[in-house]
Amino acid sequence: MEDQTITHKEIYDRLVLVEAKIDSIDTSTKGIVEAFTNAQGAFKVLEWIAKFLAIIAAIAAAYGVLVGAFSFLGKK
Repeated sequence: MEDQTITHKEIYDRLVLVEAKIDSIDTSTKGIVEAFTNAQGAFKVLEWIAKFLAIIAAIAAAYGVLVGAFSFLGKK
């Protein structure tokens, strides 16, 4: 087995390369992270709209039941 000695300079140089790659990945994925963050906000807004529309639909259904009931009772 060969005795491979790694110097502190080689370790440091490799560390610098790894940091450069990480910085590159960070820079290239910022757009993706922003897109996911924006999508989360959009889904929250859509949830609020869905809740609002569910309330409106319930009110409209109750109104329809009342109108139908009074219409039915008024024909007698």
